[in-house]
Amino acid sequence: MVQTRFVLLALLTALAGCTDGPPAKGQPTMAELAVRQPRQPQPLPPKAQAAADAERLALAARPLAELLASPDEADRFLALPEAIRLAYAANRLDQAAAHAQALIKLLQRFAGHPRYGDAIFLAHQTLGKMALQKGDTKTAVIELLASTNNPGSDRLTHGPIPMDLARALVDLGERKAVAHFLDRCSHFNLERDKLIDWGVLIRKGINPDLVPYSLGCSPGPC
Repeated sequence: MVQTRFVLLALLTALAGCTDGPPAKGQPTMAELAVRQPRQPQPLPPKAQAAADAERLALAARPLAELLASPDEADRFLALPEAIRLAYAANRLDQAAAHAQALIKLLQRFAGHPRYGDAIFLAHQTLGKMALQKGDTKTAVIELLASTNNPGSDRLTHGPIPMDLARALVDLGERKAVAHFLDRCSHFNLERDKLIDWGVLIRKGINPDLVPYSLGCSPGPC
């Protein structure tokens, strides 16, 4: 409980230096940037790609439904991230949210797992997007920041940080939260300087083109 109070105090202190609201006069929104500069798919860096490949190989060995129903928590921890992605892609949003909640319940038991950081990020980002779908911006911000309570991983350290939820929240005026999200991501991602620079620009009311992102997230909801 004491540790939680310190974390919340640190968050409030960091957020105090930035005001919310629209971008500075003449600045495009994230949605306008997406139209002007369409997303270009980029290959993952080698270490991030290796992590993704290892996950696919592990999942290929057994049917996903079998892993999700397994009494072995390790099986479910392996399967739930893919189940989240599939449900979200199929627009089965309640199912995606249920899988994300189930994954969060398992996190403490797998703190030393190579995919621990990926699981934290995916689960909380997914719940943030679900909150935004329901118009609950406050919860979306909480989940955005919760996704950065994270030691990192091969994928998160060497690959780009997905910016879908962050972009949507910038366009909804949650600038200080997104700036803080970028600052926190800089602690575990190798593109530290770029992330910090983006946070500085957002605090000044300038919208950098936060990438990568998926189509249909900004102006939102995700």
